[in-house]
Amino acid sequence: MFALKAEPEASGFWAWFNDNQARLAKVAANIDDMTMDEIEPVLDELALILHEVDDRLFAELGADAHGKPRLVVTTDGEVDAMLTARDLVAIAPAFDGWTLSALREREDMAGSIGLPGGGELDMSEAVFVLEIHDGIAEIAVGLDQWDEDRADDYTAAVEEFICKALGEADYAAGVAGVMALSVHDLADEADPWPIKALTAEFDRLLG
Repeated sequence: MFALKAEPEASGFWAWFNDNQARLAKVAANIDDMTMDEIEPVLDELALILHEVDDRLFAELGADAHGKPRLVVTTDGEVDAMLTARDLVAIAPAFDGWTLSALREREDMAGSIGLPGGGELDMSEAVFVLEIHDGIAEIAVGLDQWDEDRADDYTAAVEEFICKALGEADYAAGVAGVMALSVHDLADEADPWPIKALTAEFDRLLG
């Protein structure tokens, strides 16, 4: 039984998915090569049906590492809806050729990330300090590349980077805040670690 919704809505979603999986798979496999006019009607209908289960759930279509169509049911960080997302995927029938998952999983850290408003941020020399307060992490990331006028853009990009590195569930439940700053300013206040050690340190401190 669902934490927040009765099972019939969930069963109805998977019945609809079964009837429409061919066109969903086409979008998932070719989403980078399709126009928005081709993609939007499919995604809008998918979102409408999914919101009948719970309006805090969202769907992401794409291909997995093996090129198979993939559906991720995400809550976009809404902790209270994560059990519903997991329950929905748990009762899914087996769909041949599909990968189904609840919540965004951890991703390998990228060497560079895009900035809001344009440009890229090199993460290869980034460092971090992680502090625990009341069982939740606060993370400061020091950047060798720094422009004070774009501090908000840098912080937004670093937040997304860390969310991908930790995965949706761990980030939403275990991180209170993220701040980006100049590596020199961070080093003046603490002894930072290379960014590649972030996930291991997070897991060590928060399990």
